[in-house]
Amino acid sequence: MTRNSAQRLPQGRARSSAPIHPLTAIKQPSITKACSKRQYNKQEHFKRQRRQLAFAAHRAKRCEWLDIARDTQRIVLGDGKYVEERLSAHSVSSLDLSPSPFQCSEVSVPVIYSHPQGHSSATAIHVHYDIAPQIVVSKQGTTFYPHCSPELANWRGIRGNTSSFVSSNISFAPKSTLTAARRLITANPRFTKQSPNSLPSSSLGVLSFASAKRPGGGFLHGGDEQEETLARSTSLVASLRSEQAKEFYQTHRKFLNVDGAGLHDHSMVYSPGVVAFRSDDDDDIDVDPASSRSGSTIAPYLVNVLSSVPVNAAAIRQNYLITSSDAHIFEDGIRNTMRDRMARALRIFEIRGDRALVLGAFGCGSRQNNVEMVAELWAELLVCGSREGTEASKEEIKPAKFKGVFEEIVFAVSGKLFEPFKRAFDMKLFEIEVMKAAS
Repeated sequence: MTRNSAQRLPQGRARSSAPIHPLTAIKQPSITKACSKRQYNKQEHFKRQRRQLAFAAHRAKRCEWLDIARDTQRIVLGDGKYVEERLSAHSVSSLDLSPSPFQCSEVSVPVIYSHPQGHSSATAIHVHYDIAPQIVVSKQGTTFYPHCSPELANWRGIRGNTSSFVSSNISFAPKSTLTAARRLITANPRFTKQSPNSLPSSSLGVLSFASAKRPGGGFLHGGDEQEETLARSTSLVASLRSEQAKEFYQTHRKFLNVDGAGLHDHSMVYSPGVVAFRSDDDDDIDVDPASSRSGSTIAPYLVNVLSSVPVNAAAIRQNYLITSSDAHIFEDGIRNTMRDRMARALRIFEIRGDRALVLGAFGCGSRQNNVEMVAELWAELLVCGSREGTEASKEEIKPAKFKGVFEEIVFAVSGKLFEPFKRAFDMKLFEIEVMKAAS
């Protein structure tokens, strides 16, 4: 008898185009798993490539910052002379060569450059500056304010003989400190006082988030923290290396353990007439992109820099065992210390007669202070005041101690901190307004 190899299917059942063999059914999951693993490995490979490229780009950028920092130090601690290169696609006569008190008499002969973006040539002219006299004046005027200064400790008290404005014009800029300062000084020349018989002076104050260890922090290692950017682009280091400023670093070293890890003390250094002569990475003031390169030299302008060390919240959280039950004690301690330090900084600006300020997210970078907390403290000190009182007594609104003291205030907060900073600042103002309306 011949065996019938083909089995008849039941009526109404269609033959599968790819009949599943029992062995195929076993292999199918392993094949799918292998494909998923290959896809995963491929994605991880691309992620590693992106990380490597980002790391290489950042390392190259740090090398560029290091070269700029070394050149700045050579100028500032050397003869104080540098050259600004101005580019224009027009004739030399159309270039803005407005005289500067730091400009030398000689100006180099224009040079013609090839321009690959459609222009056949551009005119370049070298403007020579000598900022050495201003650096000397800045060093001589450098002032150290100790931790125990009664004038600063009593910032809550009544103060007299200070110019006051009806209200401060407050704005927010998603820019670096120097870019915000340059914009402010360009739009408001009145903050620079010119005199025919002496060097100019400035009434624009800038808060520097200072290092407690060394002048300029790690700017000579390619660092890009806020103070390091200031040191890389200005004459600040010359002031911080003066005899008056040495006590600032000695005090921080001496009382490091007494003050507690991360708290630091309230001592500060005021550096008047610091010369800014380089553009920052996000500087877009120059119309010609060729003349607004990162770190390129620019016409000098003056700012008054106050160096203050913020609380290092990251160090506090790392060095102490903080449980959930006592976390609020540490956070309240950080907040109270920061309020006192920020108020003392504002008091120094007030004493020195600064009319415009560039502030920011003080200590919210590597020190990891809460950005919402810092924004709220600025709002309480400068605009809306703060709530005071206990549960047993009714809360009251204490007025802002520095409201109307300054004419212009710019909060320069770059990167991802800008939105939460501005939102927290506005919410604090709204909260106090609601409380006032309800009382």
